[in-house]
Amino acid sequence: MPFAAPAPPPDDDLGQLADLIVTWSGLVLAGFALLMSVLTILFVAAGFVGIRELRSIRETGQRARRELDEQKRVAGEILDEGNRAVQAAEALSVEANELLDRARTAAEVTETQSESIRQLNVRLQTQISDLDQRVSTIVEVSYLFNQGEAAYRTGQYEKAIEFLQRALELDPKNTRVRYRLGRSLTNLGRDAEAAHELRAAIDGGLLRDRGERALAYLYRYTDPNAAHLHADRATEAGPDHATNWNCLGLLRRDSGDFAGSRDAHLRAYELDPTLITTPFYLALLAAQMQAFPQARERSTEAMNLLEEGERRAKIKNIWAAVIRWSDTVLRGSYDDADRYAAELTETCPSARRAQEICDHMEFLLRALSREQHRERYVGTMERIWLTGAN
Repeated sequence: MPFAAPAPPPDDDLGQLADLIVTWSGLVLAGFALLMSVLTILFVAAGFVGIRELRSIRETGQRARRELDEQKRVAGEILDEGNRAVQAAEALSVEANELLDRARTAAEVTETQSESIRQLNVRLQTQISDLDQRVSTIVEVSYLFNQGEAAYRTGQYEKAIEFLQRALELDPKNTRVRYRLGRSLTNLGRDAEAAHELRAAIDGGLLRDRGERALAYLYRYTDPNAAHLHADRATEAGPDHATNWNCLGLLRRDSGDFAGSRDAHLRAYELDPTLITTPFYLALLAAQMQAFPQARERSTEAMNLLEEGERRAKIKNIWAAVIRWSDTVLRGSYDDADRYAAELTETCPSARRAQEICDHMEFLLRALSREQHRERYVGTMERIWLTGAN
């Protein structure tokens, strides 16, 4: 069926529709205008709020920037401080390393020193032990020497040798012990042993004049030439010692050089006028020269010195008896001389001493032309000690 077009509306309806459209259009436009106004107000309010917020944000940003700058500054200072701290730490590290090296070195040195101290302590302990041993040895050697010396002075030469040899075993380098041992052996006629000990004492540091004098006495009766040689050496080594000149004087007297003997004894007297034996030797020489007053004067001087010497134990008993015997003979007191001669015979300690005593007696008796008294004073001692001694 064909489409039929609608019938046109009446004109009133169209007007109403138009009015309605206009009315609504106005309402729409008014609403739109109101909406736009509201939106405008909102936008304006939002603008005000946004501006304020922006200002706040900007201020906050500025504060944040300032804080950031401050933080940067502080951070820079911290960084600088950190750098300085790092540098200081590096310096301290270097110093610490140096100190550590020093500490290691010190530890090594301390360890070395500790070892040195330990070794030193060991050596010290050893030395103390050795010192104790040496002191003990010195004390014992001193005791043995003193015992030997005391035995020697009383003429107990065998006993003296026993003590002195024991001392020498403990201290082989002791020259005093060797010297006294050599003199003890000399007085017992053990010449070879005596020579060995005396030469060893000289080599060990004994005063040379003392050793040479001892050798001169050793060879006095067995080898006069050697004895003279040693006596000369003694006076050369010790020209200021009276005992050396007295030794030389005796040897010159033995050889018949009475003037030379007198000169030697006078030299001894100049050096030490208190030596007891010197005026005794000069008294015998004065008698040999027939100067009897001078001989008695010298003998008196010897007797005066003898009294003091005996108080101080400066002379052995046998030599004191010889001096007294000589003084009584010089004064013609033969009964007193008999008493001293008997004492000498009883107390003579050895053949060597007997020979020395007899030499003095015979020399004085010949000087006084009293040879007839030889048997009276010399004979008994000679028979006891010297018959067959040589």
